[in-house]
Amino acid sequence: MRKRALGIALAFAMVLSFSAAASAQTKQPPAAPKASSTDSAHDLSGVWMLDRPRPLTVVERFWMYELSDEEPPMTAWGLAQYKASKSSFGTTAYPLAETNDPLYHTCAPPGFPRIFLHPFPMQIVQTPGEVIMLFEYDSIRHQIFTDGRKHDETLGPLWMGDSIGHWEGDTLVADTANFNDKTWLDRIGHPHSEALHVIERLRRVDHDHLTDDITIEDSKAYTKPWTTHIEFGLRPKWSLTEQFCEDEDSFKSMDKDAATPLK
Repeated sequence: MRKRALGIALAFAMVLSFSAAASAQTKQPPAAPKASSTDSAHDLSGVWMLDRPRPLTVVERFWMYELSDEEPPMTAWGLAQYKASKSSFGTTAYPLAETNDPLYHTCAPPGFPRIFLHPFPMQIVQTPGEVIMLFEYDSIRHQIFTDGRKHDETLGPLWMGDSIGHWEGDTLVADTANFNDKTWLDRIGHPHSEALHVIERLRRVDHDHLTDDITIEDSKAYTKPWTTHIEFGLRPKWSLTEQFCEDEDSFKSMDKDAATPLK
């Protein structure tokens, strides 16, 4: 009888031991999340500012109002649009009262890639499926989706376009399309149509420097694609402030720094 009771006790203990082991196997702590695209090889995050020398005269600082100091290859339509523009910058700058720059008098968004040419910082924020550029200028954003989605063809023509991206090594390749035709490519009047297609190649060349190689494709405005290069410097102690264009006077105040030569 005692042997039988002992056997039952041993069997019961074995069942408990097996149950505990099974429970331990089925209740393991959740696995650590997989590394995302924000690892060190893909980390573009930070507050950035255009990183170019600043000569005394505004005319010498072409990069404050033009994507390139070389004239892009324009079609007849593009050249006619460009000649009709009345920019407040460059060698033939018009007074603000006479300019037909689409930003002046309306506070319209500057569009893309023109937004890079305004003298305000931007912040890059990353998530596993998205890289977001937050611009201090008018609190505008440039969203680049990296989760494998396609362009959203249901959207209407946009001021900043619709952007998707993927990583090629340490370079983020961003493809932006679906623009409206209400903006200039730059601040001196180079035009674009709704056919505009922009390819960016963003890379952090070292901890403190970021480059963006931008290719412009627009068969209505340009005879062939052309590429420009923009450089940014990290500003680790900066943060974005609130900056909005409320009316023409506020726009002039926002723009004053770019039009004032160094002393």
